[in-house]
Amino acid sequence: MARQHILGWFSKPTTQSLFAFSVSTFIHLSVCLTLAFILISAQGNGGKSAQLAMVAAEETDELTELDLTADSNLVTPDISFDSRNEMTSMSSFIATPGEAMISSIGRSDAHGNSAAQAAAAARTSESNEAVAHKSKSRASFFGAEAEGNRFVFVIDSSGSMRGPRWESLCKELIRAIQSLSPDQVFFVISFDSMAHPMFGLAPPKGTFLKAVDKNVDRIRNWLRSIHHGSDTLPSSAVGIAMQLKPDSIFLLSDGEIRDSTVEDLRIWNRKNDVEGNVKTLVPIHTVLLHSQIGFATLETIARENGGTFTPVTAR
Repeated sequence: MARQHILGWFSKPTTQSLFAFSVSTFIHLSVCLTLAFILISAQGNGGKSAQLAMVAAEETDELTELDLTADSNLVTPDISFDSRNEMTSMSSFIATPGEAMISSIGRSDAHGNSAAQAAAAARTSESNEAVAHKSKSRASFFGAEAEGNRFVFVIDSSGSMRGPRWESLCKELIRAIQSLSPDQVFFVISFDSMAHPMFGLAPPKGTFLKAVDKNVDRIRNWLRSIHHGSDTLPSSAVGIAMQLKPDSIFLLSDGEIRDSTVEDLRIWNRKNDVEGNVKTLVPIHTVLLHSQIGFATLETIARENGGTFTPVTAR
């Protein structure tokens, strides 16, 4: 009895141990064989990994994730040609914007700027060009045109200007001022034997005005108050105009200039650049009104000071 009891106690745990050992061995062998097969299959197929496929279910958009496998003999899920193309088309549609963005960000110009930066720079450049073009405003006086925003009109008020010449001058001057844009300003100086800045105010008290109605009326009244003097000496008036540092000067006369205006401008209106070249500071456009006297002098002033010469004949 004692022997049977001992054998029964001993045999029971042995059977259980053998069964557990067998199961464990089987599992481990299966895992090892599977891993070995994966390695062999991966080497034989050029290192390709298992494939992941997605199948569209009927009437739904649910996607089923397939198990990774190393067995090349497994049958792949059946995906119809139309469904595959539809999936490919959709993936292309989704991927394209991202790829375009990456491509755009990745491209650089010759200076190392990205395409986005280059595009922004191009827009800035175009904007700057538009502003620069807009800033080149113009003014016209008896057909003579000048660029800029600050203009000085230097007009002859000598005795020979009385009558139709003065009336024609006043009419055209008012028209020229009224034609100025809101960002343009003007100043008027008359001359005979001396200079007469508008309203009797020389710089710095006298300054540019905008072409608003109130200022146009003031100029009109000032022109009516002018008393025509003797002689034609514009040098002092041109000197005042230069002090204002305008963008352009209009100089009008009907006779021979009898002072040193030509010589004075060769000093006042010249500057040497860094290379030693002579540069004109302010373009001066000259107008000869209803006369042939003084033609050569006014033409010389315009030519030597970067301006245009405009002879105006009487109608």
